[in-house]
Amino acid sequence: MFFAFWLSHIPPSRLPGFWDTVASALAPNGKAVFIDDGPAEAAREEVLAQQPIPAALRRLDDGQPYRIVKVFHDPSELTGALATLGWSADVRTVGGSFIMGTAEPPTTAS
Repeated sequence: MFFAFWLSHIPPSRLPGFWDTVASALAPNGKAVFIDDGPAEAAREEVLAQQPIPAALRRLDDGQPYRIVKVFHDPSELTGALATLGWSADVRTVGGSFIMGTAEPPTTAS
């Protein structure tokens, strides 16, 4: 399964459920492959400080502002969070501004 620029919009408290959903959608021995904004991209965003959920302000072409969930995952922290959930993951910085990863869900006993 591949997803792009999706993970950064998942609130941290919902990550376990998100990864459970990903695991249930994978074929046997399947992997998740993803790319998203990394921490360096925060400099290009209007990050909203002191929010209960990490957020940024986005403006439409007409200037109208919207608050969005935006989590700039650090590769090693995300790898650790996935390991805590039982996943085997390899997450790296690519192109200076992005993260890319592969993740395999926990194996279940037969």
